[in-house]
Amino acid sequence: MRKLVILILTLTLFSCRRGPSADDYVKKGNLGLSHKIPYTEAFIAYNKAIELKPDDTLAYANRGQLEIKMHKDFGALKDFQKVLSLDPKMKGVYYFMGVAREEVGDHKGSESAFTKAIAYNAKDADAFVGRAFVRQILQDDQGALGDFSQAIALKPDSFPAAYMYRGLLKIKMSDKNGGCVDLHRSLKLKPDSITLHDIEINCK
Repeated sequence: MRKLVILILTLTLFSCRRGPSADDYVKKGNLGLSHKIPYTEAFIAYNKAIELKPDDTLAYANRGQLEIKMHKDFGALKDFQKVLSLDPKMKGVYYFMGVAREEVGDHKGSESAFTKAIAYNAKDADAFVGRAFVRQILQDDQGALGDFSQAIALKPDSFPAAYMYRGLLKIKMSDKNGGCVDLHRSLKLKPDSITLHDIEINCK
């Protein structure tokens, strides 16, 4: 009986000493993504999660998203590539990979990543917007126009910038009336001086 009591006490003490798990650290890191703790603190939490569980795809994926917010875009790309190497089915990271590639100036790579994100989820309005901006940089105005239109169709009230840039593209393509309708819609969704200036220049 005494041996049993000692064993129980030993196990209890051991369990008390056990530190946070990888999942605990991921949960703490996620607080950084939602702006509830500083980014640096969240970054350290994700690092600890990966130390404890080196194949934790969620820790890599979420650390990558955090690194984009911290402007550590090359680190983010490495994390997203690691996710896909561990689990090729986690195609949801392609959107964030597109964002990171755009930030480092890899516009072709960004377009490709956004295209993969759209292939995975044809209703990913954010991916259409991201690809539209990249296609503008790549001087694919027709492709950009189509992507802005698709994003707007999916979420009509969510992208004032999509209306603004689509409007300017329409004006560039000699559709002044359609362009001005878009600019006014953008201004209604989000009043700002830039859109107002574009209206004053183009829509008299």
